[in-house]
Amino acid sequence: MIQLRVFALAALAVFVTFSTAAAQFEKAQRIRGPRAVPARQGADPFSEPADPAATDEAAVEEETDDEAALVTEAAVPISPRAIRMNLLDGSIITGELSVDQITVETEFGPLTVPVESLRSIVPGLDSSTGMAAKIEKQIEDLGSDDYQLREKAHKDLVKWGPRIRGELARYADDDNAERKRHVTEILKEFEEIAEDFDEFEDGQPQRQWIRGDTIVTSEFTIVGRVAQNSFDVASKYGTLTVKLADIRSADRPTSSKSEVRRTINVEGNSLAQRSFKSSGIRVEAGDKIVVTAEGQVIMSPWGSNQSTTPDGAQNFGWYIPNEIPTGALVARIGNSGKIFKVGSRHSFTATKSGTLNFAVAMQNDYAQEGYAFPGQYRVRIKVNPK
Repeated sequence: MIQLRVFALAALAVFVTFSTAAAQFEKAQRIRGPRAVPARQGADPFSEPADPAATDEAAVEEETDDEAALVTEAAVPISPRAIRMNLLDGSIITGELSVDQITVETEFGPLTVPVESLRSIVPGLDSSTGMAAKIEKQIEDLGSDDYQLREKAHKDLVKWGPRIRGELARYADDDNAERKRHVTEILKEFEEIAEDFDEFEDGQPQRQWIRGDTIVTSEFTIVGRVAQNSFDVASKYGTLTVKLADIRSADRPTSSKSEVRRTINVEGNSLAQRSFKSSGIRVEAGDKIVVTAEGQVIMSPWGSNQSTTPDGAQNFGWYIPNEIPTGALVARIGNSGKIFKVGSRHSFTATKSGTLNFAVAMQNDYAQEGYAFPGQYRVRIKVNPK
C-alpha cells in the first residue's frame, strides 16, 4: 500500500513538471512568433522572420521586459550581393546581383566598386531614357506663344516634384520673360511643398536629380556614369534583367542601422484633441531621439494676434495642469502612447516601438473645430537607433 502511494506521488510530480514546462514553452512561442527558417537558394536575400508590416504593433508594445528576454531568434545573414531596386514604374525588385562589382566612369578615370561595399545607386537624368529630354521639352514649352501649352508644361513640371530644382535653376535668368516667370513660380512652389515631399520616398528624403549617376559606398560617394546598362537579378521569381534606365534608385541592406534625420511642419490646427501629424519615422524601444522646433502659432481665441512658440505659455492655460501649457509642441509614440511635451528642444530615449507623431497642445475649451490657429512649428527630428 505504501509503495503504491509513493508511486502515485511520483507520477503526480512528473505530470506537474511536464505541464509547467509545456506552459512556459507555449508562452515563449506566443511571444517569439514564427521561427526563422534558414535561407534557401533563390529565396529573397532580404529575408526576415516575419513581415514587419504585418507585425501587431499593440502586441509588441505590451511585451514585458521578462517576456522580451525570451526572444532569442538568430539574425538572418545578409547576402553580399543583395539588392533592392525601386523602378520608375513604382515596382520593387529584390534579389541578388549576378556580378560582384560595378564600374563607374568618372572624370578622373574608371573606378571599380565591389557590390558588397555599395550602399545605394541613383541613376542620373542622362541614364534615364528620354527623361532628360522630356523635362527639357517641358521647360522649353514654358516660353511658348501658346498659353495652353505654357500652362500644361507648368503643371507637368510641378508633378516631377522638387527633385528637378537643379534643372529649373538653369533657366532662372532666361531671356524669355514667360519662361523665367514660370520657372520662378515653380521653384517657389517647390520651396513651399519640399517638406511634404520629404516624407514620401522609401522613408528617405527625396534626392535632387542630377545629370550623372550617384553611387554611395561605405567609404565615399561617387558621381559619374555606371558602365553597365543593365543588371541580372536572381529573384524568387527567377532571373530578371533590369535596365539601368528603368531604375529610380537601388540600395543594399546594412547590418547596422543608420541615423535618421527629417524635418516636418506641424500646423497650428494639428491639435492634440483633433489629430496628430505623423513624422513618418518608426522608432524602436531604446532609440535615442533629439527634437528641435521653432515657429509660432496664433492663439485666435485670445484675440490681438497673440502667439506662442513651441514651448507654449501658461497665460493661455493648460493642456495638462502644471505640466503641459497650451500651445506647446507635444508628441507621442504610436496611436496610444503617452503624450509628452517636446517644446523647442527635447532629448529622450524611446520606451516603446511605434511611429513618432506630433501635435499642438490646447486646453479643451478651445479644441473644438470652430476655432482656427494659424501658423506652424518647424520640427527637426534626429533618431539614433539603439
